[in-house]
Amino acid sequence: MRAAEVDHDQLQRLVIAEYHCQEAELTTYGTLVGRHRHEVPAGFFGFTVHTVAQARRLLRPAAQSVGLQTDDMFPPASGRLDQALSMPAMLTGAGEAALYLHSDLSVWCAAFSELVDAARRLDNIPKEIIEYMDWWGSEPPPEIADGTREVLAYALPQGEDPERIVGFTRHLASSVSTYWDYVLGG
Repeated sequence: MRAAEVDHDQLQRLVIAEYHCQEAELTTYGTLVGRHRHEVPAGFFGFTVHTVAQARRLLRPAAQSVGLQTDDMFPPASGRLDQALSMPAMLTGAGEAALYLHSDLSVWCAAFSELVDAARRLDNIPKEIIEYMDWWGSEPPPEIADGTREVLAYALPQGEDPERIVGFTRHLASSVSTYWDYVLGG
């Protein structure tokens, strides 16, 4: 978008990738609610599910703006996207998943904020896609930062390993690169 070289197929792949991320996130964070039932992590992961569900309302019109319907959103790379995003559901403690989520949204919101700024200067980006990306804001909602701190304060005394909590966020780079490789057509 910064180079003004976005084509229709890339916009479609962006929407498809977002749809699959949301599908995986709804399942992942719902599963984390079930695995970590204490009110602190369950409330945090429940808030995340609610946030993703709210974003879904804006993604549907964004999909329609580039000629997609829900049934159209099955890319060859969806398995890689789903696997990368669903990993926290089964492999992490509450603290690991919370820090991963905070890191993910911190990167995500910043990237989408830059894309929104660039997209507003282009004529070929539907307003619905701009509205969807802009909805995320330039940084995660305060509930994510506050919730992450609360979950970590809960998880550490429960015996979660600080090294493992921090180490799990290293998987974020591969998730992000899988997403952008798909969007860019790689």
